[in-house]
Amino acid sequence: MRPTDLFRPSRIHFPALALSLVLVLSFSASAQVKAVAPSAGMWSAGDGFAFKNKAKKTRQSLSGVACAPNAQGQRICLMAFDEGVTMQFAELLTDGANALRPLDQPLVLGRAGDELDAEAAATDGAYFYVTGSHAVKRKDCAPNPASQHVLRFRRDAATGLAAQPPALQDVGRLAALVAALPAFQPYAGTGHCLGTGALDIEGLAVRRGRLWFGLRGPTEPAEPGTAFIVSVDTEAFFGGGDAKARAYRVTLGPGRGLRDMVAVQDGILLLAGPDDAERNQAVPWLVLHWDDNAEGQALATPRPLAQLDLAGVALRQCDKEIKPEAMTVLAQTPAAYRLLVLSDGLCDGGALAFDIPR
Repeated sequence: MRPTDLFRPSRIHFPALALSLVLVLSFSASAQVKAVAPSAGMWSAGDGFAFKNKAKKTRQSLSGVACAPNAQGQRICLMAFDEGVTMQFAELLTDGANALRPLDQPLVLGRAGDELDAEAAATDGAYFYVTGSHAVKRKDCAPNPASQHVLRFRRDAATGLAAQPPALQDVGRLAALVAALPAFQPYAGTGHCLGTGALDIEGLAVRRGRLWFGLRGPTEPAEPGTAFIVSVDTEAFFGGGDAKARAYRVTLGPGRGLRDMVAVQDGILLLAGPDDAERNQAVPWLVLHWDDNAEGQALATPRPLAQLDLAGVALRQCDKEIKPEAMTVLAQTPAAYRLLVLSDGLCDGGALAFDIPR
């Protein structure tokens, strides 16, 4: 796929009517996408994650996960929370136990009292990556510079935890790179709110030497159902060089933005859910597969795999609401991905496993 200079009117290859028809045809069938319920109930997290401040509220704010096996074969995950500045680690117990075991290895990111608004995490095995939302404040649309950071720190392959010392790299130039892309010129400048053009990052994946950021907003008002993915060259981005920023448009269905991403061997799995507009908060969640190698497309149509059926999920005493915002691949076969999905609004993420047909 090419970067967003394809979006300029002189370069668009489809008339607006035809493009609208493509969107309708692509997602008129999404209602027939198989609805998949969790394979079992919520995974136990024991006593849950421990936080010094606002413990219950912070436990309900899990927003990102990045997992990889350590040298002993244990699946160790970095857990990102969008409240506070502390990340946590956990081990996933998958051999019949179906449990998430919090580890007493908290990691403080950012400055005390300066909330990152961490929304997504990823790992390539060598490093962990965490991104802030880069979003304005929801209530008054005021800028929030503390959220405009992307962090990288080394992973200890032996333990699966952060290397010590973490040697944190903190880059604050992604918002400027995004604003300079042609696709985002309609949203340039200040004054935009969430749901009306403001930048809002909620997904992150690392693959093929690039970081891929999934946007909940903005979405394209002229092309309902279209969201953005932005990618940068990983080493250049953190090294201060030309990050070769690119933007891509993907069809997710009306009212949806990206809520998380995870790299797989043949592309990137997308978790799509309600965008930032209040009117779309009842839109159901989809899992889609996107071929990030595809070239020459002004608009990509990821393949819908399943709709998450959450109707039977019972909230626990500690839970507030269910909003899937993070996922990791537990296993994959030629027929299915086994995904662990975690939610904002549920204590400790309320981990649920889904068998998603490929």
